This record gives sequence, structure tokens and C-alpha cells, in this order.
Amino acid sequence: VKNVGEAYFRSYKKEFDLDYTIFRFFNTYGPNQSLDFVIPKFFNAAIKNEDLIIYGDGSQTRSFCWIEDNVDTCIKSITDNSTINNVINIGSDVEISIQFLAQKIIDITGSYSKIQNVARLKEGDMTRRCPDIAVMKRILGREPLGLEEGLIRYFKWYEGRSKSK
Repeated sequence: VKNVGEAYFRSYKKEFDLDYTIFRFFNTYGPNQSLDFVIPKFFNAAIKNEDLIIYGDGSQTRSFCWIEDNVDTCIKSITDNSTINNVINIGSDVEISIQFLAQKIIDITGSYSKIQNVARLKEGDMTRRCPDIAVMKRILGREPLGLEEGLIRYFKWYEGRSKSK
């Protein structure tokens, strides 16, 4: 579906000379994210000392992008002419296993949770996902926030939210 959308942009450029910029977002996380996603789901379980469920052996890898890096890249790209009629991957190029992520969240929260590996999902799961973010880094003029710092920020936000209820 994403490729079809990108093809439409290219067609409109060719047919109507309508400029575009395509943002490809990779595993963004941060405050107020739905519990349907892995980082909020793991934090929610860890804070409750519930098991963190991983489908498969946890060796599948991902990279995670802090929301502020995502937003900053989008805003800065507006004034960057090199992004016109191009694609920008927005994410992180630091790849980690889901098993490592789960353990890191347990460590940050001080949880008594255990990691429980269950059967892989029937519909399958990508074993690896890590974008080339050279353009993003150039636009930002810096490295994206590291995962550990982002997880600590997320935890502080989560704790603050819980205390204010």
C-alpha cells in the first residue's frame, strides 16, 4: 500500500508537476503512543511487574526513533530543497533485538517482570528492519537520540503521567 501511495506522488509530479516529499517512518516512539506498539506495551507490562511477551525467540531486530527526532526532521525538511521529490527515511540506524529491548525496559523500570517467549505469530514477522538514515542525519545536523536515553525519557513521562492521575 505504501508503494502505491509513493507511485501516485511520482505520477502527479510527472503529470501535473506537483512537488512532493515522501517520509518513510520507522518505529517511532514517545509520549502518548498507543499501547498497541511494542515499547509502550513493554513499559506497561514492566511497570505492573507482568511478563513481557515476545513472539518467537526475540532475535528479530528493529530500530527505534524518538518522536522529537521524527518531528524535527519533518519540520527542517520543509526548508531543505534536497528533499523535494525525494524520499526520506525517518528512524534510527541502531539495530537491536526485541529480546534486548525487553530486558532494557525491565532494567530501566526496576521491574520484576520476566520475558516470556511464545510461538511466532502465524502471519509471520520481519526478522530485520533498519533504515538508511543518512539524509535524516544531514537534515537534523546531528545524531538522533540514543535508544537508552529515549527509553529513560519515556519512563519519566510514564511515571509522571501515572502520578498525576
